[in-house]
Parts: sequence; C-alpha cells; structure tokens
Amino acid sequence: MDIVKAVKGKFYKKGANMKENERISDFSETSVSSRLGGGRSRCRAVKSLSRVAHRHFSVLFLCLLLTVSNAGCADTFSAPMKNTDGDGKAIYRAIEIFPLVRQHVHGSTVVELPNGDILAAWFQGSGERWADDVAIMGARLRAGEQKWSRPFVMADVPGFPDINPILFLDPQDRLWLMWYTVIANQWETSLPKYRISEDYMNQDGPPKWSWQDVLHVKPGDSAERGIQPGDRFVKSVERQIEEYGKYFSESTELSEEAARKMLDRWKAWGADMLAKARGENMMRRGQLRDATGRYTEQQLGYAYFRRVGWQTKNKAIIVDNNRMIIPFYSDGFGFSLMAITDDGGNSWQFSEPLVGAGNIQPSIAKKADGTLVAYMRDNGPAPKRLHISTSKDKGLTWSPVRDSELPNPGAGADIVTLRNGHWVLAYNDTENGRHSLAISISTDEGKTWEYTRHLELDTRSRNIATSSGYPSIIQGRDGTLHVVYSYHHNDKKGAPNKTIKYVQFSEAWVEQQ
Repeated sequence: MDIVKAVKGKFYKKGANMKENERISDFSETSVSSRLGGGRSRCRAVKSLSRVAHRHFSVLFLCLLLTVSNAGCADTFSAPMKNTDGDGKAIYRAIEIFPLVRQHVHGSTVVELPNGDILAAWFQGSGERWADDVAIMGARLRAGEQKWSRPFVMADVPGFPDINPILFLDPQDRLWLMWYTVIANQWETSLPKYRISEDYMNQDGPPKWSWQDVLHVKPGDSAERGIQPGDRFVKSVERQIEEYGKYFSESTELSEEAARKMLDRWKAWGADMLAKARGENMMRRGQLRDATGRYTEQQLGYAYFRRVGWQTKNKAIIVDNNRMIIPFYSDGFGFSLMAITDDGGNSWQFSEPLVGAGNIQPSIAKKADGTLVAYMRDNGPAPKRLHISTSKDKGLTWSPVRDSELPNPGAGADIVTLRNGHWVLAYNDTENGRHSLAISISTDEGKTWEYTRHLELDTRSRNIATSSGYPSIIQGRDGTLHVVYSYHHNDKKGAPNKTIKYVQFSEAWVEQQ
C-alpha cells in the first residue's frame, strides 16, 4: 500500500486580502493506512487477487493479509474514477484527505467547483468549544487527480473556536463559506459568520475572499423596549410546545408510564425553552405597549438569547433559482430555524422556529411540487429517530416536528435531492453509536427507502470500533455523489488516529447492495 508522509512542523502564511495569520496545522510524520471493506468491494478485491495467485505469490499473500486484518470498515484505497454521466455504472472510490492526526478533526463539508475541483473544509484543533485554537481548515482535490492538496486555513479567529463550516455556491456561482465562532466557550454564545469568494478556482491554497460578515439573526418581532406579549417568536414556540406535548401523550411506542414520565420531562423542557424565548434570562426596564401605542414602564425580557447561539451544520439549498435557505440550529434552545435571503445575502429574514424534542442540524430535501422536507438530528429522548418537518411556502413556516421512521443515534445526517428527483441520505443508521454509516436512496420522495448500502460498518466492540459520522453529501455535475465525513480510529488512541474521509460513488453502486 502507498505510504504518504507529512513533515512535522508548523507553518504560517500571511493572508493576502484578509490580513490574518493563516495557520497550517501540525502533521506528525505518519502514514495513511489502507483497510479494505465495504462488502462487495472487498470481496471483488480478494477474488481478483486470488485469480492471479498462481503467477504472483506475493499478491496472494497480500490478499490473505487484507482479508484477515480487515475489521469491517469500507474501502480506503482509491481507484481512477470514470465519468458515468448517467450510464448506470457502479463506481466507487475513497480517499483519506490527509494523514491521521492527533488533533480533533470534525464537522466536514464539501462542494464541487465549476471547473470540476472538489473543495472540502472541516474544523481542527485540540477540542471543540472548549479549545481556543480551533480553526476552519480546507483542502482541494483537483479534477482528475487522486490525491488531495496539503490542508490550508480557510478561516481562523485567533483565540476563539471556529466550528462547523458549510460550503456552497450561490446562484451567481460565488463560493460561500459559513461557520460559527464560539464567543465564550459555550454553544449558546455561537456567532454565525460567512465569507464570499469570486476567485476560488485558480490557486492551490484557500480561495481569495472578497467579503466577510456576521450573519445577525433576528427572529420574531422587534423588541427595542423589551419583548411584547404578542411576539411572533414567543407565540410560535408556545404553540409548538403545546402541540408536541399532545404528540408525546398520544405516542404508541411508549408504555403509559413511560409516556407520562416523558410528558413531565417535556413540560419542564418546554418551560425552559419558553423562558428563553421570552428573554427571562435578561430582564430589564422596558415599555409594555398596548394597541393604541401607549405604554407603561415595567420589567421585560430582552431578545439577546434568541439572537445569538445559532449554529451551522448542513449546506444551504437554492429554491426557485434565487432564494437561499441556510439551515440553522441552536443547542441552547434545542431546536432549529431557517435563515432566508432573496438578494444574495444583502438582507435576511427568518422562518418560524422548528420546535421539538432536541431536533437540531436540519438538512433539506425538495419535492417535485416545491415542498421542502427537513430531516433533523435527534438530541432528545427515545425513540431515537431523525425528526422531520415540511414547508409549503419556501421555508418560512413549517409543519409540526415529528419522528420519522429513520433511526438516529444523536448524530448529524445530510440529504441531497438528485436531478432525477431521487433523495440520497447519508446517516448513522443506528440508535446508538457512529460505527455504522449508511447511504439510503428514496425514489418516492421519502415515503420509502428502497436501497441502502454502508460506507462504513465496524462490528467490533464499541470502545474500539472506528467512529464514522457527521457526513456531508452533494451530487456532482457528472451525476456521482460526493461525501465527506469524520473518520476516527478509536483503536489507535494515543497515536495519530483522526482524519476526514472522502468517498465518491454512483447511485448504481448503492443499488448493487
């Protein structure tokens, strides 16, 4: 197998247009270890090698070695990729973007550029929100090549954690990088930011950024002198808490006793959410206004909590060739929200919140009739399922959040709507653990999921099984699918054990399973 080495050291590069010190990550001298797996791909490799064993004994030995040593994870070798362009060929390749590192690498995203290059980004540092050295890193896979570039810095606010990047192209083919900076080492203090580039294809390093800004989130009504009793955000949260409580009480998956306990927990959870929505954690002197515009001075809540703490995970979608919808979530509230722009980011409006039991990190699919369907991670109580909600007005309002039939262990998932109308979901298809990472295809807009195949499936004990999660998925111009995800070897703790893995495959490859 090929051994890829990186020289240990730290490098600094002065940003050309953002005037920042760009930090290139430390890479200890290490090797990329290739392990075969993924069901049919492994079997084909073993059979092919066996057929020529009478001529090459060393090949047979390698074949046996791979068969014995493999622990059930999918292919990590790469092979030249053919342009399918809808020809139905089952094709697959996988590449680890950089050698294993000790630092924490997570939250990856991927975009295909107009020239066919693939650009990926992730966050990297000594931790997550607790670590002030976390930066947004990136790498580029040139069209037709088999190796990724050396990682480079995409964004770094010195002294603050930068987390969960998303990459996407807007209708003008401008490249967007969006992420959030954690101001006070707690998720509730997250501040979403974005950069825009129009010069991103002709350099080996990061794009040349032409614009950077904070996305100021302002859901609900104006609250200049305190949040008023009829505030839209408060009323929406209040209504959905009540509706979800009824949903809990009518659940058939729980025993009567379990449903009662769950409802009690939900009432306490809902009371906390509503207090935050009303601004009760920042009570100050305000003006309570009546219908005539007259007011009385009294203590009112202010809207700081609902205007900060919004976080990114999954890519934006484009609706009607113009509207951009950015899926946001809040770990502080435990629910989701959409940021919407119709003018390329010059102005923003915000959807009503999507309120459920820990429904975060939405990813959006599109139906042929224009209905949007959001699938969300389940950070709430059992049953552990991807949450689901729909919008019929281009993302402004959403149906009550409900459980889907798809399992979720409290881990990020991502979905893409293909040009042929199929939906492809990348997710951990378990209720416990990230040892199993699957791709499922629906040909009927989410009613059923006819085809499923695993990118990773490690059946070893949970404490040593490789963790594969937080996928990001897109469709390329040639019709193939591109996925990036965290790839953490739990059996190599204390040594370099983490990377971001990239996989490209066709629909036909999934349908073979």
